[in-house]
Amino acid sequence: MKITGIYRIVNKINGKQYIGSAVNITRRWWEHLSMLRNNRHHCSHLQRAYSKHGEENFVFEIILDVED
Repeated sequence: MKITGIYRIVNKINGKQYIGSAVNITRRWWEHLSMLRNNRHHCSHLQRAYSKHGEENFVFEIILDVED
């Protein structure tokens, strides 16, 4: 199922957030996970926090679901 909209990745330790938008949020989430797990994410702040705190301390949330 394709969900278009705005999403965020929240660090549960300190509450900091990464905000993004995508035409296909599900696919985009898997892209983020792949980059983070392989230490290759384009956002160095997010990558450092992910590497320091671990995947279990991050939550992915959809902020706004936009209909086509």
